[in-house]
Amino acid sequence: MKLLFTPEALESYQEIKRASQQEADKVKEILKDIMLHPEEGQGNPIPLTGALSGLLSREYGIQQQIVYSASDDEVKIYAVGQSIIPANQIGPDELSQTQYSEQEYRSVLKQMAANRGKGEDPKVGIFWYNVARDELFGVISHPLNDYSRANASDGRITCSELHEDVWKKEFHKQRYKGDNSGPFIGAYQDKPRGRIFYNIETDTFEVAAGKWLQEYPHVYDMILREFDLPPERTAAKYAVHWDIGQSWQ
Repeated sequence: MKLLFTPEALESYQEIKRASQQEADKVKEILKDIMLHPEEGQGNPIPLTGALSGLLSREYGIQQQIVYSASDDEVKIYAVGQSIIPANQIGPDELSQTQYSEQEYRSVLKQMAANRGKGEDPKVGIFWYNVARDELFGVISHPLNDYSRANASDGRITCSELHEDVWKKEFHKQRYKGDNSGPFIGAYQDKPRGRIFYNIETDTFEVAAGKWLQEYPHVYDMILREFDLPPERTAAKYAVHWDIGQSWQ
């Protein structure tokens, strides 16, 4: 199997070797592992999405990654370290769109029209709170009406997305936009966070959060507005899982 570098990635790798032999050794170890089994192994290989679809990323340190593609006979490295992949290296040069037929067009318009006026229906989901900016971020919300009792677990309904997975995806998007100053820096559990549940038995909503919510009680109103929750049917709930610094362990 051949190992190839884009000129930008090769330049980044050479700069790393000149600056830090320790980091260079880490990169070399990951590269060897990629050659042995491209889609699994060290560095937690993650398939990228969007404009980077078809590429994979492996971490070898904090905000340090190797981005690459792999085929049966070659591995191509697109980025090493904190370098950003230039836009002209990814995605097709041209895009062809297929037009809807008249019947398909009427169908999709009908589907969208059926959802008009439902934007303020109560929602379940997850969120983080940015203390410095005093705002919610990383919000994932889904209307309760999108779910049925079959989606419930132990009598409660919430979204399927997990904080750790959303954080990882947003970190990658933020990184490849060249913005290392965004909110998705560090560990996902080190920022105030919470989750919205719907309790089927009591027909009420629950704002599950850590003790941090008691320090910033005004955030509760922000959450009610963000998820369109009825105050008279919503309660604040506490569990250690959502305390700052806590996770599944």
